[in-house]
Amino acid sequence: MGRGMGAGFQGVGGQITAIEGSTITLQTFRGDTAKVKITSSTRLMKDRADVKLSDFKVGDRVFAAGEQGKDGVWVAQALGERTGGPSRGGGMSGAQVKPEDNGKTYIFGEVTKIDGTKLTVKKQDNIEQVIEVDDDTSFRNERRESVTLADVKVGDFVRGQGEVKNGVFVPRQLTAGRPRGARQGMAPATPPEGAPPQSTPPQNQAAPDSSDDKK
Repeated sequence: MGRGMGAGFQGVGGQITAIEGSTITLQTFRGDTAKVKITSSTRLMKDRADVKLSDFKVGDRVFAAGEQGKDGVWVAQALGERTGGPSRGGGMSGAQVKPEDNGKTYIFGEVTKIDGTKLTVKKQDNIEQVIEVDDDTSFRNERRESVTLADVKVGDFVRGQGEVKNGVFVPRQLTAGRPRGARQGMAPATPPEGAPPQSTPPQNQAAPDSSDDKK
């Protein structure tokens, strides 16, 4: 979700925190704030059905496709409810992913420290969590190429599925990189799913992948 999703696709996704007239305020999956302007030509959808703006409420997770103005406000061509969690290219196999599960069943965030096999990851709620990779963890970059832990750098955004072992989250696979994007969005992903990297700060908080590449 966000700039760089291919074919010139742009957008922003997150959780609705306010609806004021035709303007929706989102907390992006990276923790930033984004404003989305709804116009008479904006297509509004929930569960692939056309709806009205009044059908959206605070707390809904949505994705807006459109253009970002110089004032930072997104003018939406389409707004759809986001029923899944951060993913890239359908990486979560259609499974529901909740933000509160970040660090439990999947990891998504920015690497702030690397100490051997331990990585400190700042999640979209700005909380840092130490995760640890093991011999079974596979790695790849944003081009879906197989890489190693040595290729992961501080400042990269990482995402991947895994589980907690002995109190520490261990990813089965980890995708790392600094996808294109702008501050208010999330990392490149396939609409309407996806989630954020930064650096160029991300556009759509992209996250876990379901592939099982080996390092």
